[in-house]
Amino acid sequence: MLREASAAERYAARGKASFFDIRYPEIRDAAELRILHFAETATKLGRAFRNANPLVPWVELNRLRNDLVHEYPEVKAERVWRFVSDDLPGLVVKLRRVRYPVEPK
Repeated sequence: MLREASAAERYAARGKASFFDIRYPEIRDAAELRILHFAETATKLGRAFRNANPLVPWVELNRLRNDLVHEYPEVKAERVWRFVSDDLPGLVVKLRRVRYPVEPK
């Protein structure tokens, strides 16, 4: 997840004008794909892992994934931009602190 987040942050670092520039749709497309992979991975993590890391907004990540799969392209681009520029930096901090649950013996 951190690899996907890092790549998306690199696209966002180019700025909003670059992200929405119709001459370079590949920037936005690449960021959307990275965030989709990021959110999809979050939905695949086990319950024990999610429960061990309650500060990560798992439900919201699942909602983001569903939004990206089902929204219209114009709405999707704005949603991805808001997530990458506003939410992702703080989420990355939380993900770097994740705990891995120990399985009972």
